[in-house]
Amino acid sequence: MKKNKKKIIIISLVVILIIAVAVAIFLFMTMNNKEEKEIKTKPEEKKSAYRISGNELQDFDLYFLQLENEKVNKLYSPLSIKYALEMLKEGAKENSKSQIENIIGDYEAKTYSNNEHMSFANAMFIQNAYKDAIKEEYTNTLKSKYNAEIIYDSFENVDNLNTWVSNKTFNLINDLFDNVSGQSFILVNALAIDMEWEKPIQATAKNYRDMYSVNYAHENFNSYISPIDGDNYSSVKFNDNIEAKAVEIGAAINNYDIVNDLGEENIRKTVGAEYEKWLKEGGCGNDLDTATYLDNYIKELDSNYKKVDSSTDFLFYDDENIKAFAKDLKEYDNTTLQYVGIMPKKESLDSYIKETNAKEINKVINNLKEIKSENFKEGVVTKITGFIPLFKFDYELKLMKALKQLGITDVFNINKSNLSGIAENGPVAINKVTHKANIEFSNEGIKAAAATQMGGLGSASCEFEYLYDVPVETIDLTFDNPYLFLIRDKNTGEVWFTGTVYNPTTK
Repeated sequence: MKKNKKKIIIISLVVILIIAVAVAIFLFMTMNNKEEKEIKTKPEEKKSAYRISGNELQDFDLYFLQLENEKVNKLYSPLSIKYALEMLKEGAKENSKSQIENIIGDYEAKTYSNNEHMSFANAMFIQNAYKDAIKEEYTNTLKSKYNAEIIYDSFENVDNLNTWVSNKTFNLINDLFDNVSGQSFILVNALAIDMEWEKPIQATAKNYRDMYSVNYAHENFNSYISPIDGDNYSSVKFNDNIEAKAVEIGAAINNYDIVNDLGEENIRKTVGAEYEKWLKEGGCGNDLDTATYLDNYIKELDSNYKKVDSSTDFLFYDDENIKAFAKDLKEYDNTTLQYVGIMPKKESLDSYIKETNAKEINKVINNLKEIKSENFKEGVVTKITGFIPLFKFDYELKLMKALKQLGITDVFNINKSNLSGIAENGPVAINKVTHKANIEFSNEGIKAAAATQMGGLGSASCEFEYLYDVPVETIDLTFDNPYLFLIRDKNTGEVWFTGTVYNPTTK
Protein backbone atom coordinates (compact mmCIF):
# COMPACT_ATOMS: atom_id res chain seq x y z
CA MET A 1 0.00 0.00 0.00
CA LYS A 2 1.20 3.57 -0.65
CA LYS A 3 3.03 5.09 2.30
CA ASN A 4 1.33 8.44 1.89
CA LYS A 5 -2.15 7.00 2.15
CA LYS A 6 -4.10 8.68 4.92
CA LYS A 7 -6.01 6.45 7.26
CA ILE A 8 -8.44 7.16 10.01
CA ILE A 9 -8.03 3.84 11.73
CA ILE A 10 -6.19 0.69 10.91
CA ILE A 11 -6.66 -2.91 11.90
CA SER A 12 -4.12 -5.22 10.36
CA LEU A 13 -4.46 -8.93 10.79
CA VAL A 14 -2.59 -11.74 9.20
CA VAL A 15 -3.21 -15.42 9.44
CA ILE A 16 -1.13 -18.00 7.69
CA LEU A 17 -1.86 -21.69 7.88
CA ILE A 18 0.71 -24.02 6.50
CA ILE A 19 0.22 -27.69 6.10
CA ALA A 20 3.54 -29.28 5.16
CA VAL A 21 3.43 -32.81 3.93
CA ALA A 22 6.27 -35.30 4.24
CA VAL A 23 6.12 -38.22 1.91
CA ALA A 24 7.50 -41.62 2.85
CA ILE A 25 8.02 -43.62 -0.29
CA PHE A 26 8.99 -47.18 0.33
CA LEU A 27 11.46 -47.71 -2.53
CA PHE A 28 12.18 -51.27 -1.54
CA MET A 29 8.61 -52.20 -2.36
CA THR A 30 7.96 -53.61 -5.83
CA MET A 31 4.85 -53.98 -7.89
CA ASN A 32 4.91 -57.73 -7.15
CA ASN A 33 5.17 -57.39 -3.38
CA LYS A 34 2.04 -59.23 -2.34
CA GLU A 35 2.63 -58.51 1.36
CA GLU A 36 1.99 -54.80 0.90
CA LYS A 37 -1.29 -53.97 2.62
CA GLU A 38 -3.58 -51.09 1.95
CA ILE A 39 -4.60 -49.19 5.06
CA LYS A 40 -8.29 -49.46 5.59
CA THR A 41 -10.19 -48.09 8.54
CA LYS A 42 -13.84 -47.74 9.27
CA PRO A 43 -15.24 -44.22 9.10
CA GLU A 44 -16.02 -42.83 12.51
CA GLU A 45 -19.73 -42.41 13.14
CA LYS A 46 -19.81 -40.35 16.32
CA LYS A 47 -20.36 -36.66 15.59
CA SER A 48 -17.99 -34.18 17.16
CA ALA A 49 -19.36 -31.56 19.56
CA TYR A 50 -17.38 -29.06 17.46
CA ARG A 51 -18.89 -30.08 14.13
CA ILE A 52 -19.51 -26.98 12.00
CA SER A 53 -23.12 -26.56 10.90
CA GLY A 54 -22.91 -23.27 9.02
CA ASN A 55 -20.93 -20.07 8.44
CA GLU A 56 -22.04 -18.19 11.53
CA LEU A 57 -20.16 -18.28 14.84
CA GLN A 58 -19.75 -21.90 16.00
CA ASP A 59 -18.21 -23.61 19.02
CA PHE A 60 -15.35 -24.56 16.68
CA ASP A 61 -14.43 -20.86 16.38
CA LEU A 62 -13.95 -20.65 20.16
CA TYR A 63 -12.33 -24.07 20.61
CA PHE A 64 -8.75 -22.89 20.22
CA LEU A 65 -9.26 -20.21 22.88
CA GLN A 66 -10.48 -22.89 25.27
CA LEU A 67 -7.72 -25.34 24.39
CA GLU A 68 -4.80 -22.97 24.80
CA ASN A 69 -6.18 -21.06 27.75
CA GLU A 70 -3.00 -19.43 29.00
CA LYS A 71 -3.30 -15.86 30.20
CA VAL A 72 -1.61 -14.31 27.16
CA ASN A 73 -2.55 -12.30 24.12
CA LYS A 74 -3.82 -14.70 21.49
CA LEU A 75 -4.95 -14.48 17.89
CA TYR A 76 -5.95 -17.01 15.24
CA SER A 77 -8.22 -17.23 12.22
CA PRO A 78 -11.03 -19.81 12.27
CA LEU A 79 -11.69 -18.91 8.64
CA SER A 80 -8.13 -19.72 7.61
CA ILE A 81 -8.16 -23.01 9.48
CA LYS A 82 -11.46 -24.02 7.89
CA TYR A 83 -10.14 -23.25 4.42
CA ALA A 84 -7.01 -25.34 5.01
CA LEU A 85 -9.06 -28.27 6.28
CA GLU A 86 -11.35 -27.98 3.26
CA MET A 87 -8.38 -28.14 0.89
CA LEU A 88 -6.90 -31.09 2.76
CA LYS A 89 -10.23 -32.89 2.75
CA GLU A 90 -10.29 -32.81 -1.05
CA GLY A 91 -7.38 -35.26 -1.10
CA ALA A 92 -8.35 -37.42 1.87
CA LYS A 93 -10.01 -40.84 1.70
CA GLU A 94 -11.80 -43.22 4.06
CA ASN A 95 -11.26 -42.54 7.76
CA SER A 96 -8.83 -39.68 7.12
CA LYS A 97 -11.61 -37.93 5.23
CA SER A 98 -14.37 -38.81 7.69
CA GLN A 99 -12.37 -37.37 10.59
CA ILE A 100 -12.03 -34.05 8.77
CA GLU A 101 -15.68 -34.11 7.68
CA ASN A 102 -16.66 -34.75 11.29
CA ILE A 103 -15.38 -31.25 12.01
CA ILE A 104 -16.05 -29.42 8.73
CA GLY A 105 -19.60 -30.77 8.65
CA ASP A 106 -21.89 -28.71 6.42
CA TYR A 107 -19.50 -25.78 6.16
CA GLU A 108 -19.22 -24.17 2.73
CA ALA A 109 -16.29 -21.83 2.28
CA LYS A 110 -17.29 -18.40 0.97
CA THR A 111 -15.19 -16.70 -1.67
CA TYR A 112 -13.95 -13.22 -0.70
CA SER A 113 -12.68 -10.51 -3.01
CA ASN A 114 -9.13 -9.24 -3.03
CA ASN A 115 -8.48 -5.49 -2.95
CA GLU A 116 -6.13 -3.02 -1.30
CA HIS A 117 -7.84 -3.53 2.07
CA MET A 118 -8.56 -7.25 2.04
CA SER A 119 -6.38 -10.14 0.87
CA PHE A 120 -7.41 -13.77 0.68
CA ALA A 121 -5.24 -16.36 -1.04
CA ASN A 122 -4.60 -20.11 -1.29
CA ALA A 123 -1.64 -21.92 -2.82
CA MET A 124 -0.04 -25.31 -3.20
CA PHE A 125 3.75 -25.24 -3.42
CA ILE A 126 5.16 -28.41 -4.98
CA GLN A 127 8.79 -29.51 -4.86
CA ASN A 128 10.06 -29.83 -8.44
CA ALA A 129 11.14 -33.46 -8.09
CA TYR A 130 7.70 -34.39 -6.78
CA LYS A 131 5.76 -32.69 -9.57
CA ASP A 132 4.68 -35.88 -11.35
CA ALA A 133 3.48 -37.52 -8.12
CA ILE A 134 0.77 -34.94 -7.45
CA LYS A 135 -2.55 -35.88 -8.98
CA GLU A 136 -3.78 -33.46 -11.61
CA GLU A 137 -7.34 -34.01 -10.45
CA TYR A 138 -6.39 -32.68 -7.00
CA THR A 139 -4.63 -29.56 -8.28
CA ASN A 140 -7.53 -28.86 -10.64
CA THR A 141 -9.92 -29.05 -7.69
CA LEU A 142 -7.81 -26.60 -5.69
CA LYS A 143 -7.75 -24.18 -8.60
CA SER A 144 -11.45 -24.38 -9.41
CA LYS A 145 -12.95 -24.53 -5.90
CA TYR A 146 -10.45 -22.49 -3.91
CA ASN A 147 -8.85 -20.30 -6.56
CA ALA A 148 -5.52 -21.71 -5.43
CA GLU A 149 -2.24 -21.06 -7.18
CA ILE A 150 -0.12 -24.11 -8.05
CA ILE A 151 3.54 -23.15 -7.71
CA TYR A 152 6.61 -25.32 -8.38
CA ASP A 153 9.82 -24.65 -6.48
CA SER A 154 13.16 -26.30 -5.75
CA PHE A 155 12.64 -25.90 -1.98
CA GLU A 156 16.38 -25.22 -1.76
CA ASN A 157 15.60 -22.04 0.15
CA VAL A 158 12.54 -20.17 1.46
CA ASP A 159 12.81 -17.06 -0.72
CA ASN A 160 9.97 -17.75 -3.15
CA LEU A 161 7.60 -18.95 -0.45
CA ASN A 162 8.26 -16.00 1.83
CA THR A 163 7.88 -13.57 -1.07
CA TRP A 164 4.48 -15.05 -1.92
CA VAL A 165 3.34 -14.79 1.69
CA SER A 166 4.60 -11.23 1.98
CA ASN A 167 2.78 -10.20 -1.19
CA LYS A 168 -0.48 -11.77 -0.01
CA THR A 169 -0.33 -10.15 3.44
CA PHE A 170 0.37 -6.51 2.58
CA ASN A 171 4.05 -7.11 3.49
CA LEU A 172 3.07 -7.66 7.10
CA ILE A 173 4.66 -11.11 7.30
CA ASN A 174 7.95 -11.43 5.46
CA ASP A 175 9.73 -14.40 7.02
CA LEU A 176 7.11 -17.03 7.73
CA PHE A 177 9.27 -19.89 6.46
CA ASP A 178 12.69 -20.61 7.90
CA ASN A 179 13.28 -24.07 6.36
CA VAL A 180 11.38 -26.16 3.81
CA SER A 181 14.00 -28.75 2.96
CA GLY A 182 12.67 -32.29 3.08
CA GLN A 183 9.12 -31.22 2.25
CA SER A 184 7.40 -32.46 -0.87
CA PHE A 185 4.55 -30.00 -0.99
CA ILE A 186 3.01 -27.29 1.15
CA LEU A 187 -0.59 -26.09 1.31
CA VAL A 188 -0.93 -22.44 2.31
CA ASN A 189 -3.88 -20.21 3.19
CA ALA A 190 -3.09 -16.55 3.79
CA LEU A 191 -5.51 -13.78 4.68
CA ALA A 192 -5.07 -10.22 5.80
CA ILE A 193 -7.08 -7.05 6.27
CA ASP A 194 -6.02 -3.43 6.43
CA MET A 195 -9.27 -1.54 6.97
CA GLU A 196 -10.55 1.76 8.25
CA TRP A 197 -13.40 2.30 10.69
CA GLU A 198 -16.56 3.94 9.40
CA LYS A 199 -15.65 6.77 11.80
CA PRO A 200 -12.52 7.14 13.96
CA ILE A 201 -12.93 5.99 17.55
CA GLN A 202 -11.80 9.33 19.00
CA ALA A 203 -11.44 12.70 17.30
CA THR A 204 -7.99 14.18 16.82
CA ALA A 205 -6.69 17.72 17.11
CA LYS A 206 -6.92 18.09 13.33
CA ASN A 207 -10.59 17.17 13.02
CA TYR A 208 -12.36 19.25 15.65
CA ARG A 209 -15.56 18.97 13.67
CA ASP A 210 -15.88 15.42 14.97
CA MET A 211 -15.20 16.46 18.55
CA TYR A 212 -17.70 15.10 21.08
CA SER A 213 -19.23 17.78 23.33
CA VAL A 214 -22.74 17.62 24.75
CA ASN A 215 -24.64 20.36 26.59
CA TYR A 216 -28.39 20.50 27.10
CA ALA A 217 -29.98 23.93 27.16
CA HIS A 218 -30.97 24.91 30.72
CA GLU A 219 -30.18 21.40 32.07
CA ASN A 220 -27.30 20.70 34.40
CA PHE A 221 -25.59 18.11 32.18
CA ASN A 222 -22.51 18.01 30.00
CA SER A 223 -20.28 15.38 28.45
CA TYR A 224 -17.01 16.10 26.67
CA ILE A 225 -14.09 14.17 25.15
CA SER A 226 -10.87 16.01 24.34
CA PRO A 227 -9.43 15.34 20.89
CA ILE A 228 -6.18 13.38 20.63
CA ASP A 229 -3.27 15.74 20.06
CA GLY A 230 -0.34 13.93 18.45
CA ASP A 231 0.52 10.93 20.61
CA ASN A 232 -1.24 12.36 23.63
CA TYR A 233 -3.63 9.43 24.13
CA SER A 234 -5.63 8.72 27.25
CA SER A 235 -4.68 5.87 29.54
CA VAL A 236 -6.56 3.34 31.62
CA LYS A 237 -5.38 1.19 34.52
CA PHE A 238 -5.64 -2.27 32.96
CA ASN A 239 -5.87 -5.40 35.09
CA ASP A 240 -4.82 -3.26 38.08
CA ASN A 241 -1.16 -3.14 37.01
CA ILE A 242 -0.79 -1.89 33.42
CA GLU A 243 -1.07 1.73 32.30
CA ALA A 244 -2.71 0.99 28.95
CA LYS A 245 -2.85 3.38 26.03
CA ALA A 246 -6.53 3.92 25.26
CA VAL A 247 -9.06 5.80 23.19
CA GLU A 248 -12.19 7.29 24.71
CA ILE A 249 -15.81 6.82 23.68
CA GLY A 250 -18.95 8.54 24.88
CA ALA A 251 -22.64 8.97 24.22
CA ALA A 252 -25.63 10.73 25.76
CA ILE A 253 -29.28 9.83 25.31
CA ASN A 254 -31.79 12.30 26.76
CA ASN A 255 -35.02 10.45 27.49
CA TYR A 256 -36.04 12.82 30.29
CA ASP A 257 -39.14 14.82 29.33
CA ILE A 258 -38.48 17.62 31.77
CA VAL A 259 -41.29 19.93 30.61
CA ASN A 260 -43.87 17.20 30.98
CA ASP A 261 -42.38 15.96 34.25
CA LEU A 262 -42.14 19.33 36.04
CA GLY A 263 -45.05 20.99 34.26
CA GLU A 264 -44.73 23.99 31.99
CA GLU A 265 -46.56 26.35 34.36
CA ASN A 266 -44.29 25.40 37.27
CA ILE A 267 -41.22 26.01 35.12
CA ARG A 268 -42.53 29.39 33.97
CA LYS A 269 -43.28 30.38 37.54
CA THR A 270 -39.90 29.33 38.95
CA VAL A 271 -37.70 30.59 36.12
CA GLY A 272 -39.79 33.73 35.57
CA ALA A 273 -39.34 34.80 39.20
CA GLU A 274 -35.57 34.28 39.03
CA TYR A 275 -35.34 36.10 35.71
CA GLU A 276 -37.25 39.17 36.95
CA LYS A 277 -35.11 39.22 40.09
CA TRP A 278 -31.99 39.17 37.95
CA LEU A 279 -33.31 42.07 35.80
CA LYS A 280 -34.07 44.17 38.89
CA GLU A 281 -30.53 43.58 40.15
CA GLY A 282 -29.18 45.14 36.96
CA GLY A 283 -28.54 41.98 34.97
CA CYS A 284 -27.11 42.54 31.51
CA GLY A 285 -26.88 40.50 28.37
CA ASN A 286 -30.62 40.17 27.83
CA ASP A 287 -33.20 42.80 26.92
CA LEU A 288 -36.14 40.42 26.46
CA ASP A 289 -39.31 40.85 28.41
CA THR A 290 -40.16 38.03 30.80
CA ALA A 291 -42.88 36.44 28.66
CA THR A 292 -40.71 36.31 25.54
CA TYR A 293 -37.73 34.99 27.49
CA LEU A 294 -39.86 32.21 29.04
CA ASP A 295 -41.32 31.24 25.66
CA ASN A 296 -37.80 30.74 24.31
CA TYR A 297 -36.68 28.99 27.49
CA ILE A 298 -39.52 26.43 27.34
CA LYS A 299 -38.93 25.81 23.65
CA GLU A 300 -35.21 25.19 24.19
CA LEU A 301 -35.80 23.05 27.26
CA ASP A 302 -38.36 20.93 25.43
CA SER A 303 -35.99 20.41 22.47
CA ASN A 304 -33.57 18.46 24.71
CA TYR A 305 -35.96 15.53 24.93
CA LYS A 306 -34.97 12.57 22.70
CA LYS A 307 -31.64 14.10 21.79
CA VAL A 308 -28.97 11.49 21.02
CA ASP A 309 -25.26 12.27 20.80
CA SER A 310 -22.36 9.87 20.27
CA SER A 311 -18.62 10.38 19.88
CA THR A 312 -18.44 7.67 17.22
CA ASP A 313 -20.53 4.88 15.73
CA PHE A 314 -20.63 1.86 18.02
CA LEU A 315 -22.90 -0.74 19.54
CA PHE A 316 -22.77 -2.13 23.04
CA TYR A 317 -24.13 -4.68 25.48
CA ASP A 318 -24.04 -4.40 29.26
CA ASP A 319 -25.44 -6.56 32.05
CA GLU A 320 -24.30 -7.64 35.49
CA ASN A 321 -21.89 -10.22 34.13
CA ILE A 322 -20.33 -8.84 30.94
CA LYS A 323 -19.88 -5.74 28.83
CA ALA A 324 -19.42 -5.65 25.05
CA PHE A 325 -18.27 -3.03 22.57
CA ALA A 326 -18.78 -3.43 18.80
CA LYS A 327 -17.84 -1.27 15.85
CA ASP A 328 -18.08 -1.70 12.08
CA LEU A 329 -15.26 -1.35 9.61
CA LYS A 330 -15.91 0.22 6.24
CA GLU A 331 -17.58 -1.91 3.59
CA TYR A 332 -15.25 -3.21 0.92
CA ASP A 333 -16.60 -5.13 -2.10
CA ASN A 334 -19.89 -5.84 -0.30
CA THR A 335 -18.11 -7.17 2.79
CA THR A 336 -18.52 -5.46 6.15
CA LEU A 337 -16.40 -6.76 9.01
CA GLN A 338 -17.36 -6.00 12.59
CA TYR A 339 -15.15 -5.95 15.67
CA VAL A 340 -16.78 -7.24 18.88
CA GLY A 341 -14.98 -7.08 22.24
CA ILE A 342 -16.44 -8.90 25.27
CA MET A 343 -15.19 -8.42 28.83
CA PRO A 344 -16.44 -10.45 31.81
CA LYS A 345 -17.10 -8.34 34.90
CA LYS A 346 -17.21 -10.83 37.77
CA GLU A 347 -14.97 -13.71 36.72
CA SER A 348 -11.57 -14.01 35.13
CA LEU A 349 -11.36 -14.19 31.37
CA ASP A 350 -9.87 -17.70 31.36
CA SER A 351 -12.78 -18.92 33.49
CA TYR A 352 -15.32 -17.19 31.25
CA ILE A 353 -13.77 -18.67 28.11
CA LYS A 354 -13.81 -22.15 29.60
CA GLU A 355 -17.53 -21.91 30.42
CA THR A 356 -18.91 -19.97 27.45
CA ASN A 357 -20.00 -21.28 24.05
CA ALA A 358 -21.14 -20.01 20.66
CA LYS A 359 -24.77 -19.84 21.79
CA GLU A 360 -23.90 -17.44 24.62
CA ILE A 361 -21.62 -15.28 22.45
CA ASN A 362 -24.25 -15.13 19.70
CA LYS A 363 -26.78 -14.03 22.31
CA VAL A 364 -24.52 -11.09 23.18
CA ILE A 365 -24.05 -10.20 19.50
CA ASN A 366 -27.77 -10.43 18.78
CA ASN A 367 -28.51 -8.13 21.73
CA LEU A 368 -26.01 -5.43 20.88
CA LYS A 369 -27.70 -2.03 21.18
CA GLU A 370 -27.45 0.85 18.77
CA ILE A 371 -27.21 4.35 20.19
CA LYS A 372 -30.88 5.16 19.59
CA SER A 373 -33.39 6.76 21.92
CA GLU A 374 -35.78 3.80 21.83
CA ASN A 375 -33.06 1.47 23.16
CA PHE A 376 -32.69 3.31 26.45
CA LYS A 377 -34.64 3.82 29.65
CA GLU A 378 -37.35 6.45 29.62
CA GLY A 379 -37.34 9.20 32.24
CA VAL A 380 -33.58 9.61 32.57
CA VAL A 381 -30.54 10.86 30.73
CA THR A 382 -28.25 7.92 29.96
CA LYS A 383 -24.57 8.78 29.85
CA ILE A 384 -22.16 6.26 28.30
CA THR A 385 -18.47 6.60 28.99
CA GLY A 386 -15.59 4.29 28.27
CA PHE A 387 -11.95 3.73 27.40
CA ILE A 388 -10.92 1.10 24.86
CA PRO A 389 -7.27 -0.06 25.09
CA LEU A 390 -5.11 -0.20 22.00
CA PHE A 391 -3.14 -3.35 21.29
CA LYS A 392 -0.64 -4.87 18.91
CA PHE A 393 0.85 -8.36 19.03
CA ASP A 394 1.48 -11.59 17.14
CA TYR A 395 0.78 -15.19 18.06
CA GLU A 396 1.51 -18.73 16.91
CA LEU A 397 -1.14 -21.36 17.51
CA LYS A 398 -0.21 -24.97 18.27
CA LEU A 399 -2.58 -26.12 15.57
CA MET A 400 -1.46 -29.72 15.06
CA LYS A 401 -2.04 -30.50 18.73
CA ALA A 402 -5.43 -28.79 18.60
CA LEU A 403 -6.56 -30.69 15.51
CA LYS A 404 -5.54 -34.00 17.05
CA GLN A 405 -7.58 -33.24 20.14
CA LEU A 406 -10.52 -32.43 17.88
CA GLY A 407 -10.29 -35.96 16.50
CA ILE A 408 -8.35 -35.31 13.28
CA THR A 409 -5.55 -37.80 13.93
CA ASP A 410 -5.03 -40.19 11.03
CA VAL A 411 -3.60 -37.63 8.59
CA PHE A 412 -0.70 -37.09 11.03
CA ASN A 413 0.13 -40.81 11.29
CA ILE A 414 2.05 -42.36 8.39
CA ASN A 415 0.64 -45.78 9.29
CA LYS A 416 -2.99 -44.60 9.19
CA SER A 417 -3.09 -41.62 6.85
CA ASN A 418 -4.97 -41.93 3.59
CA LEU A 419 -4.30 -38.89 1.44
CA SER A 420 -4.24 -40.88 -1.76
CA GLY A 421 -6.34 -38.23 -3.45
CA ILE A 422 -3.31 -35.92 -3.37
CA ALA A 423 -0.37 -38.03 -4.50
CA GLU A 424 0.74 -41.31 -6.00
CA ASN A 425 3.66 -43.55 -5.06
CA GLY A 426 3.23 -44.41 -1.42
CA PRO A 427 1.67 -43.22 1.83
CA VAL A 428 1.41 -39.50 2.52
CA ALA A 429 1.03 -37.87 5.94
CA ILE A 430 1.08 -34.42 7.50
CA ASN A 431 4.21 -33.80 9.55
CA LYS A 432 4.00 -30.07 10.23
CA VAL A 433 1.22 -27.54 10.80
CA THR A 434 1.86 -23.85 11.50
CA HIS A 435 -0.63 -21.06 12.14
CA LYS A 436 0.67 -17.54 12.73
CA ALA A 437 -1.14 -14.25 13.10
CA ASN A 438 -0.64 -10.64 14.11
CA ILE A 439 -2.94 -7.73 14.82
CA GLU A 440 -2.80 -3.99 15.39
CA PHE A 441 -5.85 -2.24 16.81
CA SER A 442 -5.27 1.49 16.82
CA ASN A 443 -6.60 5.01 16.35
CA GLU A 444 -3.58 6.27 14.41
CA GLY A 445 -3.64 8.12 11.13
CA ILE A 446 -5.45 11.35 10.44
CA LYS A 447 -7.99 12.49 7.91
CA ALA A 448 -6.95 16.04 7.10
CA ALA A 449 -9.54 18.75 7.76
CA ALA A 450 -9.75 22.49 8.53
CA ALA A 451 -11.53 23.43 11.74
CA THR A 452 -12.48 26.77 13.23
CA GLN A 453 -13.79 27.23 16.75
CA MET A 454 -15.80 30.37 17.41
CA GLY A 455 -17.03 31.60 20.74
CA GLY A 456 -18.46 34.80 22.14
CA LEU A 457 -21.21 34.46 24.69
CA GLY A 458 -19.72 37.04 26.98
CA SER A 459 -18.77 36.77 30.65
CA ALA A 460 -20.90 34.77 33.12
CA SER A 461 -21.93 37.89 35.05
CA CYS A 462 -23.75 39.30 32.03
CA GLU A 463 -25.83 36.28 31.04
CA PHE A 464 -28.79 34.87 32.91
CA GLU A 465 -29.17 31.10 33.19
CA TYR A 466 -31.28 28.85 35.32
CA LEU A 467 -30.17 25.19 35.25
CA TYR A 468 -32.36 22.27 36.22
CA ASP A 469 -30.81 19.11 37.62
CA VAL A 470 -31.75 16.01 35.62
CA PRO A 471 -31.72 12.31 36.56
CA VAL A 472 -28.63 10.68 35.03
CA GLU A 473 -27.74 7.01 34.77
CA THR A 474 -24.21 6.13 33.68
CA ILE A 475 -23.04 3.09 31.74
CA ASP A 476 -19.30 2.50 31.95
CA LEU A 477 -17.95 0.63 28.91
CA THR A 478 -14.31 0.88 29.96
CA PHE A 479 -12.35 -2.26 29.08
CA ASP A 480 -9.95 -2.40 32.01
CA ASN A 481 -9.62 -6.17 32.43
CA PRO A 482 -8.68 -9.01 30.05
CA TYR A 483 -11.23 -9.61 27.33
CA LEU A 484 -11.85 -11.62 24.16
CA PHE A 485 -12.67 -10.28 20.73
CA LEU A 486 -14.03 -11.43 17.39
CA ILE A 487 -13.75 -9.91 13.94
CA ARG A 488 -16.68 -11.22 11.93
CA ASP A 489 -18.45 -10.83 8.63
CA LYS A 490 -21.47 -8.82 9.70
CA ASN A 491 -23.68 -10.29 6.98
CA THR A 492 -22.86 -14.01 7.25
CA GLY A 493 -21.51 -14.23 10.79
CA GLU A 494 -18.29 -15.81 9.49
CA VAL A 495 -15.51 -15.33 12.06
CA TRP A 496 -12.30 -14.12 10.45
CA PHE A 497 -10.33 -13.69 13.66
CA THR A 498 -10.66 -14.60 17.32
CA GLY A 499 -8.38 -13.48 20.12
CA THR A 500 -7.75 -12.35 23.68
CA VAL A 501 -6.15 -9.25 25.14
CA TYR A 502 -4.22 -9.64 28.39
CA ASN A 503 -1.46 -7.13 27.63
CA PRO A 504 -2.55 -4.04 25.67
CA THR A 505 -0.22 -1.36 24.39
CA THR A 506 1.25 0.52 27.35
CA LYS A 507 1.10 4.28 27.79
